[in-house]
Amino acid sequence: MTNNPFEQHGVEYLSATSINKFRKDPAKWLVNVAGYTDRIFSPPMSFGIAIEDGITKGVTEPDCSIEDCIKATNESYVKIYDSINDNKAYDYSFEKCHEKRDRTAAVLAEIVPLYRKFGIPIATQKKIFLEAEELPIPIIGYVDYLYEDTVRDLKTTGAKPMLRSDYQRQLTIYHYATGAKPMVDFIYSLKTKTHFVTMPIENTDASYVEIKRICMKMMRLLSLSSNIKEVAYLSCLEPDISNEDFFKTWGANEIIGANELFMY
Repeated sequence: MTNNPFEQHGVEYLSATSINKFRKDPAKWLVNVAGYTDRIFSPPMSFGIAIEDGITKGVTEPDCSIEDCIKATNESYVKIYDSINDNKAYDYSFEKCHEKRDRTAAVLAEIVPLYRKFGIPIATQKKIFLEAEELPIPIIGYVDYLYEDTVRDLKTTGAKPMLRSDYQRQLTIYHYATGAKPMVDFIYSLKTKTHFVTMPIENTDASYVEIKRICMKMMRLLSLSSNIKEVAYLSCLEPDISNEDFFKTWGANEIIGANELFMY
């Protein structure tokens, strides 16, 4: 394609995150394209990142001890805390973070042996590229664990695991990029107990059709104008920046961007 609306707006690639965001809230996606973004920090996210680092240590170094895996999570938390301070995330709840962090040793002691049964992965956090004939830019992602015949994505949750459509699209991208069977692994961590639940991703062909349809809509929206403010105007979208819905939270910079693009 000679006419690339993505390029006009500085979008070099798409991702599962951007595709899912557009599907849920195209106005927020436009605000992000315009450069208004926020780094979000939360205790559950911190816990998930640290636990994954501990598991990665355990599966890539099968002879290391659980104590070594715990050390890896502690090192991960140090980096997270440094990033929180650098980004001046003053509303971060360290108290809730410490409550979840107290569970890391017990979770790793139970989950690392289970994950080691899958063997040693070919790669961890492997960057993947997926190119569709209809799109002028690639879809890029990072695979948690790639094995010879499976690609696995790790999720930590405090609620009963369920296969959300977001995960379906994310793992479909991983499947098409690697050719491996896609699996989602849930660490369902409660205060005193941990469950490990694995769910396969089915119907990837239908999901891939949906992904391409969404990407084409993203491209058509940006093709309205080379000026992002005019795109916002012509889109007739009305962003809800009230933050009344916890699951549709807008960050401070995103709210500034929404006002700039849509309100004035």
